[in-house]
Amino acid sequence: MKRFITIVLLALVAAELNAQCCSGGVPMSGNLGMPLTDVGTFQLNLSYDLNNLKTLKQGSTKLDDDYRQRLTHSVLLEFGYSINERISVDGFFSFVRQERRIQNPGSQENFTKSEGIGDAVLLIKYKILEGFALGYGVKAPFGSSDELREDGVPLGADLQPGSGSWDQIFYGSYSKGLNSRPSLSVFGTSIFRMTGKNNSYLGSSTYEFGDELQLIVGASDRIVMGKFLIDPSLRFRFRNVGRDQFDSNGTPGSGGTFLFINPGLSWQLGQNIAYQVNVELPLYAKVNEAQLAPTFRINTGIQIRIRRKDDLQFQP
Repeated sequence: MKRFITIVLLALVAAELNAQCCSGGVPMSGNLGMPLTDVGTFQLNLSYDLNNLKTLKQGSTKLDDDYRQRLTHSVLLEFGYSINERISVDGFFSFVRQERRIQNPGSQENFTKSEGIGDAVLLIKYKILEGFALGYGVKAPFGSSDELREDGVPLGADLQPGSGSWDQIFYGSYSKGLNSRPSLSVFGTSIFRMTGKNNSYLGSSTYEFGDELQLIVGASDRIVMGKFLIDPSLRFRFRNVGRDQFDSNGTPGSGGTFLFINPGLSWQLGQNIAYQVNVELPLYAKVNEAQLAPTFRINTGIQIRIRRKDDLQFQP
C-alpha cells in the first residue's frame, strides 16, 4: 500500500513538472558578485526581482499558447565586505513567492503558489590583478523543498522556495575603465553552479537541478545631469542550464540555452547610496521539449556603501 501511494505521488508530481518550466526559480546566480572595492568597505544591496515567464516554446519555436504563466517574486538581500586588498566575502539571502497560472478555455483557472525563505549563498573572492577576481562559494539549502499544494500533493521541485541541495559556485569577474573616458568601464562575469542532490525529495527520492553556466558582458558609464549622477549600463547575459534529474532520470521540460539583454540605470542619491533599476529581455531561447521561457524580468532596489574613511559630503 505504501509503495502504491508513493507511485501515485510520483506520477502527480511528474505531471506537474511536465506542465511547467524547470528553468525558472530564484534569480540567484545572475545577482551574485558585489563590485571590488577599497579595504574596509561594506556593501549592501536590497532589491525586488520579478521574473515573468509566459512564452511557451518548444525548442526555439514559440507556440501559440497564452494560457500559462509563471511569476517569481523575490526579495533579495546581498552584502559584501572587503577584508583586505585581496580578499572579500559576499553573502546572499532571499525570500521567494512563486506563482503558476493555467487558464484553459471554458474552465476555471488553475492557480498554484508557494512562498518562503529561499536558499542562501556565501562567496569568497580573491583579487588576482587590478579589476580581476576569482571566487568560490557554496549555496546552502535554507529554503523549504517539501511544500504541499492545498490538496496535499507535493509541489514540483521548481515551485519550491528552496532546492534542498548544497551547490558549489565558481566565480570570475573582470572590469576595466577606458583611458579615453575614465568614467566608462567594461566588465565581464562568469558563474558556474555545480548542483548537488536533494536526497529527501518526496521523502525517499532524489532530485537534482541541472548544472548552470552564466556569462555576462557589458559596459557602464557615469553622466552628470545637474546635481545628479546617473550611471547607465548595458549588459548581455548568456545562460545555459542542464536537464534536471529525478531519481537519476532526465526530467522532461527542463534545461535550455538563453541569451538576454539588460539595460539599466542607477541614480546616486548621495555619496554612499544609490537607487537602481534594470529590465531584462530575452533575445534568444532554446529549451528542451516544451516549456515556459522568460518573457521579461525587472529588478529594482537600493545600494549602500559604508567606507571606513569617507568624506560624507556629496559632491557630484
